[in-house]
Amino acid sequence: MTTAAPDTDGRVTVWDIDLAPAAAHRDACLALLSDDERARTSRFLRDEDRLRYAASHAALRLVLGHRLRTDPRGLAFGTGRAGKPHLAGVWAGSCRFSLSHSGSRALVGLSASAEIGVDVEEMRPMPDLLRIARAHFAASEIADLDSLAPDRLTPAFFACWTRKEAVVKATGEGLSLPLDSFSVSVSPAKAVLLSMPGGAREWSLHTLPTAPGYAAALAVAAADAGFVRRALPPDWPDRIAAPSQQGR
Repeated sequence: MTTAAPDTDGRVTVWDIDLAPAAAHRDACLALLSDDERARTSRFLRDEDRLRYAASHAALRLVLGHRLRTDPRGLAFGTGRAGKPHLAGVWAGSCRFSLSHSGSRALVGLSASAEIGVDVEEMRPMPDLLRIARAHFAASEIADLDSLAPDRLTPAFFACWTRKEAVVKATGEGLSLPLDSFSVSVSPAKAVLLSMPGGAREWSLHTLPTAPGYAAALAVAAADAGFVRRALPPDWPDRIAAPSQQGR
């Protein structure tokens, strides 16, 4: 992985975000969102889901505002055919992005031109992991998971799951791309896109370092694409009032 550098040089950047500090700044996060985003926030039944949505989308706006050197409140978004979000208005086409959140973590991936997908999942005990894999994964992935000792199964399953979700997000095809139509490695140590409709050579797949207890992955629709990892500082919700200070 490359070392930290400015995000304006065209490389892929992934921001790792701790959402926990946003709990004390709920109103500030909501104030940063659009009317539509606030309406979506209110539709979640559980308070923790409302907070996670508001905080992650506020963080997305901060990160994009930093990348584009603009007020994050003025950003506008649209969605593609299968629901993939993109920048709209005067910023349309200026940057590709992907957002994922789970538990108290969020990831934002940014790319100047190549389509990108990120996924993060909180790893939790799931007694039916193999049943889920057999119902959704490719045959080679199922065989690899079947061969593992029980203590290695959970991290391998989540490594596989996040990689597949990251690829699906990067394609923008959503549910129209079946999860068993392509295959990835299941070893947590190394991410490899093994097969893909149209070929896997023009893709890059990475395991992302993040907080303990989480699995995360990055997919880029470009060959040999590296990435820069950055993290929002712990006081990032305090900076909503002064977005120009974010990232310093």
